[in-house]
Amino acid sequence: MARSDRITKGVTRVTERRNITTGRQMNLRLTGLDDDALSMLVEKVQEKLPNKNVTRSRVLRAACYLEDDKLLQKLAQSLLENT
Repeated sequence: MARSDRITKGVTRVTERRNITTGRQMNLRLTGLDDDALSMLVEKVQEKLPNKNVTRSRVLRAACYLEDDKLLQKLAQSLLENT
């Protein structure tokens, strides 16, 4: 059935929410401790931003855009201490 036929007959379809990501997925393996640490970090960020929905992926994406030298130094130190 062509689109014009569906319109004339009144056939509707359920609207679907499109995926706005690039479609590429990165497999990220976390240990149990890493998973817990990420969850605690998300909770702390959520407390700072109560009106915003903070997710694990959003926190990880935000970390990709760190440019402040002090924050980068802290991140580098954390890498040395925790990995």
